[in-house]
Amino acid sequence: MLLLGHLAKVQGLKGEFLFHALMDDPDRLPKIKGLVMAPPSMNLEAADPASGAIPPPARAATARLYRWHQERPCVALEGIPDRTAAEAFKGWALWMPDSEALKQEGESFRHEWIGCAVHLDGRKVGEVVRLDPTPMGYDMVVMRDLRPGRAGQRQIPYIKAWWTVDLEHRRLDLDGPPGILDLDHTQD
Repeated sequence: MLLLGHLAKVQGLKGEFLFHALMDDPDRLPKIKGLVMAPPSMNLEAADPASGAIPPPARAATARLYRWHQERPCVALEGIPDRTAAEAFKGWALWMPDSEALKQEGESFRHEWIGCAVHLDGRKVGEVVRLDPTPMGYDMVVMRDLRPGRAGQRQIPYIKAWWTVDLEHRRLDLDGPPGILDLDHTQD
């Protein structure tokens, strides 16, 4: 699932929230199917609402009203009829299923890489643990090292020219500079 934003302060008497959007286009909010609201401390990134396995206290949500108020998006949700009911959900996060995202050809989400096999010269050398953003503008692929006699994790920059990505088959092929997997084990 993808985090869209947070239900900020309650606005008015009809159960509306000012919406602190993390999404690019908050005007899409009323059209998104499968919304889920959850406490801000709950991470639903790996949840699958289609399976019906939304962990409590998270719950399904549907936008019943959407508008702009003083240059900020404002949303009301089904089942939250008034200000009194809305107060209990102030600060909660709003999530959507990955399937509702608008992705361009070749785009992916970081969590789709988790568990993918990493191959070097045709051999499986690891599995992706996560992708970490860097201040330099590229992601760092954090890989669990599965080479014989090795343990721990390795960080490899995601430089597009070094990688062939096949998420459908859960495989990444690395063609980086020699010794790229052992940069943290160099000797003086």
